[in-house]
Amino acid sequence: MDNKWDIIAEIPDLTGKVAIVTGAKYIDCSRWKGTIADHKSSSPQGIGYHIAHQLAIKGAKIYVGARNREKSQHAIDEMLQSTPSLNQERLVPLAMDLNNFQQVQSTAGGILEREERLDILVNNATRMSMPLHKDQHGISISFGTNFLGPYLFTTELLPLLKKTARLAPGVRIVNVSSRVHLALPTGVQFSSLDDFNRDFGSEDDHQSNRLRYGLSKLAMVLFSKEIQRRANEDGIPIVATSMHPGGVRTDGVTRYFGEGNDRLKDLLTPLDGALTPLFAAAHPLPFIERGMYGGAYLVPFGEIGKTSEDGENEQLAKELWGTSERVLKDVLYPSL
Repeated sequence: MDNKWDIIAEIPDLTGKVAIVTGAKYIDCSRWKGTIADHKSSSPQGIGYHIAHQLAIKGAKIYVGARNREKSQHAIDEMLQSTPSLNQERLVPLAMDLNNFQQVQSTAGGILEREERLDILVNNATRMSMPLHKDQHGISISFGTNFLGPYLFTTELLPLLKKTARLAPGVRIVNVSSRVHLALPTGVQFSSLDDFNRDFGSEDDHQSNRLRYGLSKLAMVLFSKEIQRRANEDGIPIVATSMHPGGVRTDGVTRYFGEGNDRLKDLLTPLDGALTPLFAAAHPLPFIERGMYGGAYLVPFGEIGKTSEDGENEQLAKELWGTSERVLKDVLYPSL
């Protein structure tokens, strides 16, 4: 894009379309006034909020995802206050903890019952680098939240996404990744739960935590490529992409570095960070040029970027899908 703001300007009217954006909570930035975190500030501090807000302004019905209903409703209230012309009935709270796989499955089932179509799915919710904490099923919480939850949510919704694509070509699946996946050593495997829980030498130090985060984001890159491969094989006009939204001064990043850290000065605003996901979700070009954009890894602002050697590994993508299916089957249907 010659001008990054052309992305929003060139998104067409989305009236009649249905979108889901996870991780769309609103965060008040007033507590950072006067700090480095406030430098070039764009309130609120969340990419997902801006993605959902801009899609709503374009006329789509939006499921505004957050970990609980209070956070989701707060985001909706802020959108309505910021843009009074929005139709309140087209802003739907969506409460879902992506690490609670039963809840993810149930939430997706509710959408399948209520909606006749789903045009845009943006898997944006994420946890920043964290120690190797595991849930009651022995699954890394960060990998579960950043990948397995979105994988389950997406695959449960795929029948509706495919149905919509057949009737109204142009369906998008957007998986927000990160350039941190480029820091991983080559030769990643996804053949077992142990691979999902890889400790990278330590259960809790800065570099190991960062690499575990990168592992979950590599999974999002591969997931997008495998969705696209399967859609192409079945002749379904869906465009699946992953992207690095940019180094963005979100709430999570501010907490990760600390409010006084000089590194915050050079980061993008959250609205800037929303532009590449918005391009993938609703700009005409990715569908018009779907042979080029389908399965692609994007970087700001809507450019096709270069992923890692593992990120281009089709067999690894297939392996990831199969292992994810098996791990989640054991969690959701333990008696089978």
